[in-house]
Amino acid sequence: MSKESDFAQGGLRIAIIGVGLIAGSLGMAWRRAGVAREIIGIDAEPVLTDAVRLGAVDRAGTMAEAFSACDVVVLGAPVRAIIEQARSHGPLARAGLVVTDVGSTKEAIVRMWEAHLPEGASFVGGHPLFGREVSGVANAAADLPHGVPYVLTPGGRATPEAVAVITRLAEAAGAVPRVMTPAEHDARLAVSSHLPQMVATALAAAALAADEQLTGVLDLTAGGFRDTTRIAGSPASLWVDIFMTNPAAVRAALALFRTQLDALENALEWGDPEAIEQVFDRANEARRRLT
Repeated sequence: MSKESDFAQGGLRIAIIGVGLIAGSLGMAWRRAGVAREIIGIDAEPVLTDAVRLGAVDRAGTMAEAFSACDVVVLGAPVRAIIEQARSHGPLARAGLVVTDVGSTKEAIVRMWEAHLPEGASFVGGHPLFGREVSGVANAAADLPHGVPYVLTPGGRATPEAVAVITRLAEAAGAVPRVMTPAEHDARLAVSSHLPQMVATALAAAALAADEQLTGVLDLTAGGFRDTTRIAGSPASLWVDIFMTNPAAVRAALALFRTQLDALENALEWGDPEAIEQVFDRANEARRRLT
């Protein structure tokens, strides 16, 4: 029986390695949709206790079970951990297994897993575009994937059936699958996701420096500052991994941002209100295209 048939009958066995916010939310959504006969979790014991209690997985499993007896393995660890897991876990994969991940960068992950999976196993990179500024399965929810893009970046050896299975899982979670190359993903997300995190982090750090020089700055913040810096509360460990595995694209995104900042700064220096309005016009156009 094919995985597509298994999927239609809710018969997939899925393993989640690293049951955090993203992978845990997917597990909850898949269990609610009834697309798997069982979802096992591999993580530290306290995490698995919470994951089972919250409905992210059905039970705890083992690494050997995940790669030898499951249909789909979902890698939910931080990005650099996913990359490192390829050397030790990749060779364990049985023929027909589909491995995917939820990492926020794709080129390094796909390249490493493709290099270490045996013939007959497929890797389909995945990045569901949802999250919160807090981490952990305790903050997961089945509704988080609903309506969001779910980027798929298949490896060169991924079979059409493997891509179809992960596409169906994305849809079952309520997300909207989009297929592209790992390089396209990393270049686009550097602007739409990684740059906002850098900007929010730098802005919040700058405000703290200003407050240390002129006490009371942080006491006068309103909605604009709070909205703009909301994601500055994200865990550093998560974002260090993302930045360090996508440095060229993030630097290119920073260069684009710096160009706009320079335009605003030059307009102030030259006393040119029209130049300021031009930047605002482009920003307003971008916002209109988001709705």
